[in-house]
Amino acid sequence: MTCLVSCPSGLLVIGHLLALSSVNTQSEIWTNEVSDVQYGRLGSNVTLVCGAALDRTSVKWRLNRSSMLPWQHRVTSDGQLVLLQADRTAEGNYSCHDDRGRLIRTTRLRLGHPPGLLNVSCRVSNHSLVLCSWVESVKTLLPAQYHTSYRGNKSQVRMCVVSSPPQKQCTITDPTMWQHYHNINITETNPLGSQTTILMVKFHELLQPDPPEAVTAVGMVGYPMRLQVYWTNPASWLHDAVPFPLRFQLRYRPVGSSIWSNVESKSSPLLITDALAGHAHQLQVRAQDDINPDSQWSDWSPLLQACPWSGSTAEPTEETFPVDYNDTDADASTANTKSESSEDDGGSLLILLALFAVIILVLVSSLSVLMW
Repeated sequence: MTCLVSCPSGLLVIGHLLALSSVNTQSEIWTNEVSDVQYGRLGSNVTLVCGAALDRTSVKWRLNRSSMLPWQHRVTSDGQLVLLQADRTAEGNYSCHDDRGRLIRTTRLRLGHPPGLLNVSCRVSNHSLVLCSWVESVKTLLPAQYHTSYRGNKSQVRMCVVSSPPQKQCTITDPTMWQHYHNINITETNPLGSQTTILMVKFHELLQPDPPEAVTAVGMVGYPMRLQVYWTNPASWLHDAVPFPLRFQLRYRPVGSSIWSNVESKSSPLLITDALAGHAHQLQVRAQDDINPDSQWSDWSPLLQACPWSGSTAEPTEETFPVDYNDTDADASTANTKSESSEDDGGSLLILLALFAVIILVLVSSLSVLMW
C-alpha cells in the first residue's frame, strides 16, 4: 500500500481507478435518470419544474441528453420550462442542470388525450355467458384502466370481469337473461382524466347462437333426388347447465343457381327430397333459440357442397367440385333422357286416341240402329 502512495506508478493506478469510478457514476445517473413521469395534453402548454435548484436563473434544460429543445418553448425566471402547444416531438426524457452541469432533476414527458366515450358492443352466444368489448372513440395514446359493472332493472350492481391485457373486454357469467334490460357501465381512466360510458342492452334480444358445426351431407343409394344432411349444436351452446333447445334452418341450391330453397327442423338429420338429380348442391345451416322468439338467428355455417347419388356410383357421394353446365356429355345424357320421356308420352297418347275412336264408333253404331 505504501508503494502505491509513494510511487508514481501507484498514483497513475489510483488516478485511473478514480476516473473509472467517475465514469460509472455518470453512467448510473443516466441509466436511472427518469425519477418522475409527467403527463400532458397534446396541443396544450406543458410546464416542467426543475425542482430544488438553488439558483433558478442559471438552470439549463436538456432533452434526451441534448441541449436541443423543442423550438416552441420558454424558460421562466424561476427556472421552469414551458413547452408551447406541445406535440409528439416534445415527448422524451428532460433533465435540468445547474451552472456547473450537475444534474438536479429528470422527468419523462408523455403526451396524449383524456378519455372519450367508448363504442361498446355485447355478444350473447348462450344463456350463461355475455362478452362485452369496446373500442376507444378517442385515441388517448396513454395507459388506461377500466372499471366495469352492470345492473338489471330488478337486480343489484354486479361486476363485469375485465380480461387480461389488452383489457378491452369483460365477461358476465350467469346473467339475469329474462330481465327487460340491463345497463352496462364502463369507466375509462388515464392520467389526464376519466370518462364513463353507459349502454342499455336487452340480453334476450342479443342472444345469438354460434353457427351449427360439423355439417355434412350424403346421397342415398337408389335415390338421385335425395340428400341426407347432418350437423351438431355449436360447442358454445353446450356450456349451459340446462340445455336449451335450438331450431335450425337449412338452405340449399344447385351449383350455379341464385335461388335458395329453405326448410326448418328441430333436430339433425334432415332429408332433402327435391334435389336436382346429377347436380352438385350448396348447403348451409343456421340456428336459433327455440324458446326465445326475440333471439337472433346465428350466422350461416360455412358453405358445403355435396352431390346426390347417381346410377354411375355404387356408394353415396359427397362432391366438392362445381358442375360444368357446358359439358357435352351432360347435355347428351339430358337429351337421351328427354327423348325417352318423349317416346313414353307418345305411346300413351296413341292409346288414348284408340280408346276415343272405339267410343265414337260405338256411339255411331248405336245411333244408326236406333234410327233404323
